[in-house]
Amino acid sequence: MKVLSLSIALALGCASISAYATQSELSTQTAAPFNIAQGFEKANLTDKTKNQALKDRLNKYGLNKQNRPHLFSLINKQLENGHQVDASLNQKMIGGNSASCDAHHTSLCTFFKHMGYEVLNWPGTNDQYLVVSALNSEITTTDYTFIDITLVDEKGSSITLPRYAEFFGDGSEKKRKSIYSAAKVADVLAKLKTAERVYADAWVTVVTTDANGNEVVEDRNSKVEYSKEAILAELGYVAPEFAAKSDTDMSITADIGILNGNTATIIHPKDVRSKAGATTPDQKIIVCLNRNYGDCDYENIYPTNTPNDQLKLKIPFVGEYVMRGKVTRIYRPDWTVLNVQDNGDGTIKLVDGGQVEKPGTADFGTNIFVQTKEGGGASTISGHQYTDIQNFFADNLNVEYIGTGRRIMTKISWNIPRNQGVFGDASLYGRYQDANWIMNLALDNELRASQGARPEVHVIGSSGLNSSWDKTDYPQMQIVYSCLAEGSLITLPGGKQLPIEMLQVGDTVVGASQFNPAQRLDLEIADISIGVEAIPMIQLTTREGKKLLLTESHPVITQSGQSVWAKDLELGERIHTKGKTEFITKIDEVKFDGKVYNLRLKRNKHDDIQIEGETFSMFANGIQVGDLGMQSDNEFKNEVETQQDVLNRLPEPWHKDYLNSIR
Repeated sequence: MKVLSLSIALALGCASISAYATQSELSTQTAAPFNIAQGFEKANLTDKTKNQALKDRLNKYGLNKQNRPHLFSLINKQLENGHQVDASLNQKMIGGNSASCDAHHTSLCTFFKHMGYEVLNWPGTNDQYLVVSALNSEITTTDYTFIDITLVDEKGSSITLPRYAEFFGDGSEKKRKSIYSAAKVADVLAKLKTAERVYADAWVTVVTTDANGNEVVEDRNSKVEYSKEAILAELGYVAPEFAAKSDTDMSITADIGILNGNTATIIHPKDVRSKAGATTPDQKIIVCLNRNYGDCDYENIYPTNTPNDQLKLKIPFVGEYVMRGKVTRIYRPDWTVLNVQDNGDGTIKLVDGGQVEKPGTADFGTNIFVQTKEGGGASTISGHQYTDIQNFFADNLNVEYIGTGRRIMTKISWNIPRNQGVFGDASLYGRYQDANWIMNLALDNELRASQGARPEVHVIGSSGLNSSWDKTDYPQMQIVYSCLAEGSLITLPGGKQLPIEMLQVGDTVVGASQFNPAQRLDLEIADISIGVEAIPMIQLTTREGKKLLLTESHPVITQSGQSVWAKDLELGERIHTKGKTEFITKIDEVKFDGKVYNLRLKRNKHDDIQIEGETFSMFANGIQVGDLGMQSDNEFKNEVETQQDVLNRLPEPWHKDYLNSIR
């Protein structure tokens, strides 16, 4: 059983650095008072005490004014100048509306989120670790991010090793900054047995540039409480008061852990197919936009005349979560509540309990989020194509008690079909490589009648790919398509050209095989993809005056016959056009608000040559570019920055801080 499928992606290229605190640094972990009640806190860095607390936390990890001179100068300036950050930050954090971010209330400017815990194996070994994680994502560009996390007890003493990560600007990790902390299960177990309560304690320090060109430091803390008993059960340990008489006191067995632990069963979303077939998963949940040719786990298909602002991502969510204890209350995103009421006949129901004060140890209410590294922030489920339904996920939960006495458990279930699993606005209907889907359950849970109900946070979902850990149950989503701007002229047999939006499945175009890009073929259109592009597109201009507007990852055929992403082409490079190669003389980024299209091509049925997996190219505005199949084969790639790449994009005042960080 896994509470959170954690495949942690720190995207640790040269612009991001992470490390654990040393054992000597651990001894100072409890030097500052641990304030459980504060929950989420935005530190006022104009206050001398708060300002010094930030410096002390950085010092704990070996960061100081000598090796991070620019960072510490900014922290000092914040104190000296009395500059305070946006007062609406708390509202943004809890999902309120902010005109400076997005009028759409299901979009969050700032997403600082605890991502749960999980027991994972270190690859290649049988060593098991308890891992906790968190992420921060800003919709705006950041100059610098420091993020750290530790699992602690009620006194603030470390259960997992404190760990931090630094990110200089928005590099290959883009707008998602992640962190995890871990410790061997045996070490964790000894500490948990003596702890009364357990909290994940995370801090994030973000430097951004405001409208006046000033760099501003924001420092935030977020604590969530996890159930100690649930973690112990995850580790295979059952406290004596929960064990049956036949169980051995303080026993550690896998069977008992499964029996008494928390179990998530996810029916949707799920990785069920790949290019290899319908029964061969590929550790990706592929969401295809306006196309499906066999590799899609889910497709979002709209009529061709659908207005752009109505193109929204739709994902079904179906499953259940069985957890230890008696859930008595569900917290909605707006901090109204649903109380569990006994009907007197052995059944229960959820009833509206009105507005309450936000629990200090809950970061968000009960909700589902989709979070992309390209877009930043996060989007929440809205429940309707045209209207945002407040508290939709919380209001569509079913709660049932299982068992009696000290073995009572609660089953929380949900069944949200695809037409109601609507997320964000049209900006999410685009190409995203590693989209997290996160189910957050904020609730009051009564583990023992004598103890009373306490607020808890439970997280189910994905949080990364290509991690240092073995793969887990819930992979990320990839939202895919790549296209040409409407109006692009596609070459047909005989030399005629038609705008791409006028073509239909079954029409014939001129193209070439990936295996022989110079040999012209008459190819049939097998499928057409239609969508919108959220990020700027690339406009190529050749010496002869040909121009083409295409998405940044659309493949273009170069002089060598190889395909290269449009955004990776360079001035002076030769690309294939119809009949010859031409030099690229201009490359521009262009924001395009119209529709974008792509074609999937195939050999016609009368062609004697049929090669499985073959992809093709075509001619758009006279330039040879890949079709949908070629694009799919090269949809995403992991970018690795060199030290010089980072220095080239970083403002000069940050150079010394960055270079010191990689020594």
